[in-house]
Amino acid sequence: MKNIKLLLVAMLMCMVTNGMAQAKNTPDTQQDYYMYSWIQVRGANMSNGEHCFVILISSGNGSNYKPSILKNEEGKSIIFNSQIDGLNYLTLQGWELFQPRTEAKISNWVARKRVSREVLAKTVKSNTFYSAETPKVQLDMAEQAAHIDYE
Repeated sequence: MKNIKLLLVAMLMCMVTNGMAQAKNTPDTQQDYYMYSWIQVRGANMSNGEHCFVILISSGNGSNYKPSILKNEEGKSIIFNSQIDGLNYLTLQGWELFQPRTEAKISNWVARKRVSREVLAKTVKSNTFYSAETPKVQLDMAEQAAHIDYE
């Protein structure tokens, strides 16, 4: 009889714990949200001529913002001895390399960082515009030859 009571209590505890865990999973907490940025690791030179590496980052905040050298909270440039050191730093800061590309000896990446839904919504709201005018898409050569027009 004691064993049956113990089993029933254990099952009841499992059911309560499971119910509490499911209650915490609201739609906003079930999905991961990411902020995407374009990142480029570039060779640079210090004022004394010493070679180093820096990370150029563009947060995608509209076309008016050019990439800038990654800086710390104090506004100081973050400098690395190698590209790998720079990538390790980004990983430690929570960035994930999402799409690596290498062009002309320059390493480019689309990187992402997990953020809250609120942070992402604020960024999207400040960088999204609506217009009754439909912009003309810049066509590549194949699209031009095929007389494609996106509307």
